Parts: sequence; structure tokens; C-alpha cells
Amino acid sequence: MTHRSRATVVSGEPTTMVSLLEAEFDRRWPDGVTGLDAVHRYAMIPTGKLLRPSLVVHAALAVGGDLSAVLPAAAGIEGAHVGSLMHDDIIDHDGERRGRKAVHTAFGPAQAIIAGNALYFAWFAALTECTRRGVPADRVERAKAVQAEAGSAICRGAFEELTMRGDLDRSVDDYLTMARGKTAALFEAACRIGSILGGGADHATDLLGTFGDHLGIAFQIRDDLLPYHPATAPPMGKPADSDLRNHCPTLPVLLAHQRAGAAGRAALRHTLFDEADPQTALHRMRALLEETGALDAARAMADHHAQLARHAVSQLPATAHTRALAHLTSPPAKAAPLPSA
Repeated sequence: MTHRSRATVVSGEPTTMVSLLEAEFDRRWPDGVTGLDAVHRYAMIPTGKLLRPSLVVHAALAVGGDLSAVLPAAAGIEGAHVGSLMHDDIIDHDGERRGRKAVHTAFGPAQAIIAGNALYFAWFAALTECTRRGVPADRVERAKAVQAEAGSAICRGAFEELTMRGDLDRSVDDYLTMARGKTAALFEAACRIGSILGGGADHATDLLGTFGDHLGIAFQIRDDLLPYHPATAPPMGKPADSDLRNHCPTLPVLLAHQRAGAAGRAALRHTLFDEADPQTALHRMRALLEETGALDAARAMADHHAQLARHAVSQLPATAHTRALAHLTSPPAKAAPLPSA
């Protein structure tokens, strides 16, 4: 790819990059496919925000890599993310995703489980395609190791989230450990994989990995806040009451429990565990979080991790791609790339 082509991608971002990624998905799952491929096309197209594949691409280009060479890896990581959402929706009994029927609702739970599993394997198959596009084999092998480690971390984080359900006495550190595995691990992997495939030095790869880790934590905290903001709850893409319905103590709820007195804690427990009406529970929880200052405290924690992410990427040479990465750390009101997955 010529230098001019790369510049065009930057100037057109996100439109051009999104178009290239969407074309990559359409190539893999063209219109008219059947069976397992039809389930994958339904899950993948139309696309979500494409944050994780964008991290792969920006990280690769930030260290001088080639866009066309890393596109398969970018598409693969989005597939792994979507596969995890398919399984999450079954676990959480959520019937909608991105404003339409969830995969398990449209095709059946068994089909969704199998299709999600297949996307995880496709993640590795997509990475091997980078070799055929000119990425040296040793870089692909290093990237595979990162993927494997991230996959294990994601499963551990998701398992830890299940153990936290129904337990308001868990610490903020417990939450951060869970979020680092369940969410941030894939962000970090996206950045590391992009840098490795792009030929980045170890120092640059570590800085980009640190960036992805803190961005992922900020993203998860902000995601936890979405149900309690009237402007963002309706377009979340999944039911706003999902966490409450599943008795999941997200960060703002844990912070409120720490800050509340005996009466406040009793109200939190009743709202999380006993309130039968989902909308009433959401309204009451929002009021409790506001009263205790938990929403502001959670936002401050998200901003702190966003600042740490910006600091990491600021240590790399300034380019359009490092600036694009830094922009992703902005709160949702200022930059669109951090809404719910």
C-alpha cells in the first residue's frame, strides 16, 4: 500500500476504515450464505462500532505497518468479540442486541453457542491470513500467543463476573480484576496484535498494550453507567435493565453500597434482588446512585483510566494514528466510539 493510500484512510476515518472493514466482513460472509455462515452474517452484519478492529488497525499503522496486511486480524478480533456477545446474551437472558433479535432468539440457543465458538476459532484462522498478505511468519506466531493469552483472560473475567452476581460486598479491586479480564484483555490484545503485526518495537507494543488495558477499563466503567443516564439508556443496544435483572453489581452499584448507610444499603439490596418490575428497579437504582455520589465517583474512575491510556499513547511519536487512539479515550459526549458494545 502506498503512503498516499494510508493518508486517505486517515483523512476518511472513521468512514473509510469502517467501509474497508465492512467489505472484509462481506467478503467472508456474503449475502446468500446458508447454515452456520448465515448465523455469522446475521451476527456480524450490519456491524457494531468496530472499536476493537479499529484498535488493531491504528496500532499497526502507528508503528508503520500496512493496512491491507492487518485487515484479516482486525476482522477476526471483531468476530471474537461478537462471539462473546452471543454467549453473553444467552447467559444474561437478553433477547435483543443492537436493536434487533439477539442471535439465540433468532436462531436458537444451541445454534448461537456453536456459532459463537466457531467465531473464536475463526479469530485464529483470520490471523494466519496475514502471512499471505506479507506479514512475516514470526510476527504472526507472536500475535497468536497474545490472542491465546487474551482468550484465557476473557474467559476468566467472564467467570469472575458470574461469581460476583448477587454479592454486594465485593470490593472495587475485585471489580477491576474482573473488568481487566472480561473487557480490557481484548482491548489490550487488539493493540498488541496490531503493533506486532505492524512491526512495532517491544517498547511501542508495551505502550500500546498499556493504552488498550486502561482504555478497556474506562470503556467497561462507562458501559456500566449507560443504564443510569436518560440520554444513553434507550439506544444501548441491549436491555437497560440487564445488569439489575441478573443481580450483577456493577461498579456504580458497588460504590453506592460502600458509601451508603444502613438504610441505603437495605434499599440497594431490595432494588437489586427483590424489585419485580424492571423499570421501577432501574428508576430506584438511578436515584440511589445519585444520592450516594456513586455515579460521579464511577465517572471519575473512568476518567482516571482514560487519562492513563492517553499518557501511554503520548509516549509514542505523534501521528494521525496515535491521535486517533487518544481521541478514543474521550467521554461518550465528546467522542462516539465509547458507547455500549
